[in-house]
Amino acid sequence: MKKIVWVILGLALVWILVDFGKDFFQESQDEKQAALETKELQPKSEKALEEGNNSGQLAYEFEAEDMDGNTVKLSDYRGKKVFLNFWASWCPPCRVEMPHLKEFSTSQEEVSVLGVNVTTSETDLSNVQSFLDEFDVEYTNVYGTQKMVNLYRVQSLPTSYIIDTQGVVQERIVGPVTQDSLTTKFDLID
Repeated sequence: MKKIVWVILGLALVWILVDFGKDFFQESQDEKQAALETKELQPKSEKALEEGNNSGQLAYEFEAEDMDGNTVKLSDYRGKKVFLNFWASWCPPCRVEMPHLKEFSTSQEEVSVLGVNVTTSETDLSNVQSFLDEFDVEYTNVYGTQKMVNLYRVQSLPTSYIIDTQGVVQERIVGPVTQDSLTTKFDLID
């Protein structure tokens, strides 16, 4: 008789576990489906993007000091298109493109040019300000750190990035640019 009671109790326990497990599994599946539907309904700008330096990735955040000693963050430019330009005062192609960047920066209200001096490659930091003064550059320039140079894969100069209003990298450019080429490229993004 005791065996029958134990068998009945065991079967009841199995039935409870199976029934509970089925409900638990269904709720878990429903929660996953709801989360997936919510994610699909979110605007592109609200979806979590991976940070990086490739097209379609959220541009790496950085904080650096500008020529006047103020702290500048890339996220300060969110909502505007950004041309992020890595340069050095000794770089001949940088010298060629600087007048184009100056003109582009003054002719484009919806695009911010942000210069990053590759400070680690400068022999004398006074050359940085002299270079900017020579070309009468008014847009913001910051002293770049080695970490920034590494994050943005700067191997030759100039290296630049086109970043949209959401902070997403649209294009990486190695080599000098012209005002016309930048105007054309930025007209193609929102």
